[in-house]
Amino acid sequence: MSLSLLTFLCLGLYLPVWNALRVTQPYRVVGFRGEVELFCSYHHTGRHEPEELRVTLYRGVYREGKQEVCTSSFTHNQTSFQVEGVGEVRCRGQLGPGRVNLIISGLRGNDTDLYYCGIEVMYPPPYLRRFGNGTLLFIPEEPGCSLPEAQRTSDEGEPSVRLALAGLVAANILMVISVVTFLLYQVLQRKRRFGGITPMISQNDGRFGYGNFQ
Repeated sequence: MSLSLLTFLCLGLYLPVWNALRVTQPYRVVGFRGEVELFCSYHHTGRHEPEELRVTLYRGVYREGKQEVCTSSFTHNQTSFQVEGVGEVRCRGQLGPGRVNLIISGLRGNDTDLYYCGIEVMYPPPYLRRFGNGTLLFIPEEPGCSLPEAQRTSDEGEPSVRLALAGLVAANILMVISVVTFLLYQVLQRKRRFGGITPMISQNDGRFGYGNFQ
């Protein structure tokens, strides 16, 4: 074995191994009945596999002002979690090979927003922390939740409906009055036209068997 090859192999044992972490997540996920499943995938490069991970779900369009929804840690002995989030939101997580499956429940239509997966390598060193590019979680509004809004809209539109009905009734009444007035006018005109005519009286002189008219 040449000296140069031996030197290269010896030095290779002391070359540093760079640790890197990359997090990816889907672009868009649609929820159902206030629940959504989000996959936060990660790729770790290093000499040792992570033994303890922390996953955090953030909400907000801008990373600087994002809000923490829920967070928890994973180890080889504890690969699942369930925690209470902000408000009525609840989070359940399951650690799998190269990804964390998050199930977020208790969501409403106004919770539609951009959500970020944050993953941290807690042990072994070095400490690493990365974020995904964000996922748009679309939460359809349930019919039960939109009932008060629909009721309020119906109440606000009721005066307009009543006003329209009143106008229609008034128009029909005016039409009836106009028709009656026109008919009375025709009757009066006929009376005036034929009122000055003297009726002809028939007189029968008996000579011809029929009457003479004057």
